[in-house]
Amino acid sequence: MILEVLLPTLSKDKTFFYTTNPSISSKIDIGQLVNLTFRKKPQVGVVIKKHKELNLTFRLLKINKVLEGLILKKEVLKSIEFLSVYTCSPISIILKNFLSSFCLKSEKLEKSFETIKRSKILYSYDQIDVQKKIQNLGLNKFNVITLNGVTGSGKTRVYMNIVKKKLEKGFQCLILVPEIILTKDWVKEIEKDFGIVSHIYHSSEKKKKRLQIWKSVILGERILVIGTRSALFLPFTNLGFVVVDEEHDQSYKQEDKLIFNSRDFAIVRAKNSNCPIILSSATPSVETIYNSRLGKYIEVNLKKRINNLPLPNIKIADMRGKTDIICDNLKKCIKDNLKKKLQTMIFINKRGYASLVICGYCGNVKFCPNCSSSMVIHNYSKMNDPYLLCHQCNYKENFINKCENCKKSDYLKFAGTGIEKINEEIKKLFPEAKTCMLSSDQFKKVGEYERVLEKISTNKADIIIGTQLVSKGHNFPKIKTVGILNVDFLLNDFDFRSNEKSYQQIMQVSGRAGRQDLQGEVIIQTLQPQHPTLNFCKKYRINEFYEWEINSRKKKNHPPFSNFISIVSSSSQKKESLKLIKLIDVNLRKKFKNLIVYGPAPSLIEKKNNQYRYKILIKLIKDFSFQNKIKFYLKNINLPNRARVFIDVDPLNFI
Repeated sequence: MILEVLLPTLSKDKTFFYTTNPSISSKIDIGQLVNLTFRKKPQVGVVIKKHKELNLTFRLLKINKVLEGLILKKEVLKSIEFLSVYTCSPISIILKNFLSSFCLKSEKLEKSFETIKRSKILYSYDQIDVQKKIQNLGLNKFNVITLNGVTGSGKTRVYMNIVKKKLEKGFQCLILVPEIILTKDWVKEIEKDFGIVSHIYHSSEKKKKRLQIWKSVILGERILVIGTRSALFLPFTNLGFVVVDEEHDQSYKQEDKLIFNSRDFAIVRAKNSNCPIILSSATPSVETIYNSRLGKYIEVNLKKRINNLPLPNIKIADMRGKTDIICDNLKKCIKDNLKKKLQTMIFINKRGYASLVICGYCGNVKFCPNCSSSMVIHNYSKMNDPYLLCHQCNYKENFINKCENCKKSDYLKFAGTGIEKINEEIKKLFPEAKTCMLSSDQFKKVGEYERVLEKISTNKADIIIGTQLVSKGHNFPKIKTVGILNVDFLLNDFDFRSNEKSYQQIMQVSGRAGRQDLQGEVIIQTLQPQHPTLNFCKKYRINEFYEWEINSRKKKNHPPFSNFISIVSSSSQKKESLKLIKLIDVNLRKKFKNLIVYGPAPSLIEKKNNQYRYKILIKLIKDFSFQNKIKFYLKNINLPNRARVFIDVDPLNFI
């Protein structure tokens, strides 16, 4: 018997042939993991075909060992094949992701923890009604269910009830969350409220723990996995339910190496396992809403907050002609909250102290030596160790108050207010207030994030100033007021999704206010008080916003009415990168007539980490057979030695 084996090693679609003893060949199924020798080194491969005989001109090696019980089921192999085609990536690269937690060392699998304990939890009438609707849809087959509901409406309770029932029947369940930093909070909440033991899985988890979960999953054991993108590459053999929490979150899109959208791949995994999947969000993506309107997805809604708590009042602060960083209305709210021992949250979507360092004498801007991107100053307000950081490649250097161009001292000025500058301003305005910052830059050591959350939840912080991190699922009961600054940067991004992203960010951050027996209030500072997106947010005209946005995209034939494919060439040699993208552009236009191609043009950040980047953008009609022909062509491009091509199907940003 000749076995055709796929290996997780090469960057090309190539299989290899091995032989085996006749006595065990009948025991080998498609998907079987085997131990073999490849290029004189031990390797794990997966059997994808069996041949009685082949007309080969070379001698075959025997496999070393059949790894008993370790089989990639048909649904897993189908998912691997799909992702390879969809992302224009070699199938061996996809397989490598599925086997990344597996090692050749024989380790005894620890006894699984108890999965379900007793718990009592009270549900609102709204939640009970939604649960009944979902149950009536049938949870024993594939369905995409969109669970939409205002922030604080109890979406987690609804789907955790289903998770518990699925686990009781012996199934495996997967809940995806957008950020690693949120998973520990998830586990604590689920253990406490639902009596379910869950297992955290992400790329930064200890290797031994990841291996244990990997083995439990492939052996079909009952388990609840809560994880980030990498959890989608677990080889589930008995998957019964999938949840994508905060499905709109852009963290689900992996932008490097293997470029894919976790939400979309989660749907594929659920479909191939014939199990239901819930896409949960207070601010669903436009694509999700559109698919619901078409009837592809089933939409259910939670319209009220838990205990019928009122939604925050949203006010627009007109900042035209004003120079203050914090408007008078927001200052007044902060002052009142301090008197009443209540908390205020301020959202600013910029890390660091200032995003631009410019010389006031000669006009020179400080740029990263590796990127065509300005350096961001951090830690300036502390004046002990201020430093400059590139947010593209993480290049770092100490800040010296001297222009590198004209050599003048004390002329450097800062532009682009960041979170640290806001913190400094708040301390000047309210010196008696206890402030804390929530930004990814603040949490370099293990446990720092948890300590800050503990500080906030125990009311030891009066004013919380945060970047995007503050919008991600936190429940701080004492926050009465939320201030949103610099919203105009969001509204006027160069992305066709800028309205959608702005709406989602505003509504998610607004949802932090008034979570427990408080009438929350939100103040949005803007230079564009009449902007339609802001008015939709202010009046909670959710359905009208989506109708407006979908109609706007339809007129321009933007997704979801079309698809984009972004192709970026990258090389340390500028001429080589430009030559490559021009060659791809010419060949595409020749091979596919009437193709809409934008570019070639430099990427928005042309030089990144000493790599010069040029791009073209293909706009495709909704014709999957035509799309697959283009993807096949892109997948088989021959590259120069010093150049790379990055293909992003359905890109979420255009940097």
